[in-house]
Amino acid sequence: MKPQILTKGIGLEHPTVKRVIEIAEEILSENKVLNVETLYNVAKKSLKIPRNGLLFIIQFLINNKILIEGSKFSRETVLSNVVRNRIYRYIRMNPGVHFSILRKKTLSEEAGSSGQLVWHLGMLINFNYIKKIKVGHYSVLLPYELDEDVGRILFVLRDRINSKIIHLLFEYETFIKSEIYKKIEEKREDVYYRINNLINYGIITLNQDLENEMCINYDIKEVIVNILNATKSSIKKNINNN
Repeated sequence: MKPQILTKGIGLEHPTVKRVIEIAEEILSENKVLNVETLYNVAKKSLKIPRNGLLFIIQFLINNKILIEGSKFSRETVLSNVVRNRIYRYIRMNPGVHFSILRKKTLSEEAGSSGQLVWHLGMLINFNYIKKIKVGHYSVLLPYELDEDVGRILFVLRDRINSKIIHLLFEYETFIKSEIYKKIEEKREDVYYRINNLINYGIITLNQDLENEMCINYDIKEVIVNILNATKSSIKKNINNN
């Protein structure tokens, strides 16, 4: 999966750009790390283009994380590792997943430790397949192209009580903080803990005049609506397919 990137009229579908990538992958296939000077020298012998043009293409590929100097992989081959590919596919299917859940879902006992998961994630981050954001004390993983606000909300909605609070506030527009735990039938301390987090994450806000009254943060309300609608559509589709 390669991004469609254009810079000054040169994109990844340009024949010469494709050929430079192929030459780089031939070098990497010999279990060598990528060295820009080596790539330039090998490509120069094979391609009849001006020096500046070849340097521009190589820099273009490095800038866009198609190639990384010092790596044994290209963006195309980094997913050839079965475990790394599984991790990437899980994150794409479950954006907003945090590290500990990802480890349970993608690593078998044979696949390795948390340290190896960190290594695989680092490779995926380096090649712009995924990105990592902090939500509270959690490290949350997202597909690279996903907006961070969307990813933060998806992470929050994975928690059952968070989801109940957010759905309640959408249903009633505003709600008294001290009454929420009764309405959703959860322990008060558990609900208050989530409410404080949701305020810190900027997802819900307190009324300036009535501090005990809460509502969804207006600035991200539309984003949350779109996520909830997409989730409903996905559930409906799964039901219809079964």
